[in-house]
Amino acid sequence: MQEKGFYLPLTRSRYIVIYSFLVHILAVLSISLLAVSMIVKILLVTVVLISQVLHSYRLGIVGEYSKRPVALRTFSEEYWQIRYADNSLIPNLVLESAWVTRFAVIITFKPPDKRSLSILVVKDAVDKEQFRQLRVRIRLAFFRQ
Repeated sequence: MQEKGFYLPLTRSRYIVIYSFLVHILAVLSISLLAVSMIVKILLVTVVLISQVLHSYRLGIVGEYSKRPVALRTFSEEYWQIRYADNSLIPNLVLESAWVTRFAVIITFKPPDKRSLSILVVKDAVDKEQFRQLRVRIRLAFFRQ
C-alpha cells in the first residue's frame, strides 16, 4: 500500500547548469560568425552574457534566487505543494499534466488562481529512489483519473 504523503527535496541539477552554459556559449560562437559590424556583435554578445548571468541567478549559482523551487510535496493524490527558497509555499495545486521520462519529469499544475505552473525535476537533482517514486505517483495519478 502506498503511503499518503510524499516529500521531494529538490537540489540544483548539474545537467541544467551544463546545458545553460553550453547554449550560451553556442550563442556567442554563432554571433561571432555573423557578417555584421563589430559593434553589433559586441551588443549581441553583451545581451547573451546578461542572459547567462540572469539564468545563473535563477538556477541559484550566482546569489540566492528566492523563487527557486526547493521542495515538492503531496499529502493526497489530488493536491500538491511547491516550497520555494524563501520558504513561501503554493498550496492546493492540482496536477494538470505531466511528461515523464527516465531522465526528467515535467509537471504542470493548476493553482487556485487559474494560471498554469510548471516545474522541471531532473534525475540528478533528487535522490534516485525518490525520483522513481515521483514517476510512479505521477503515472498512478493519471491512471486513476
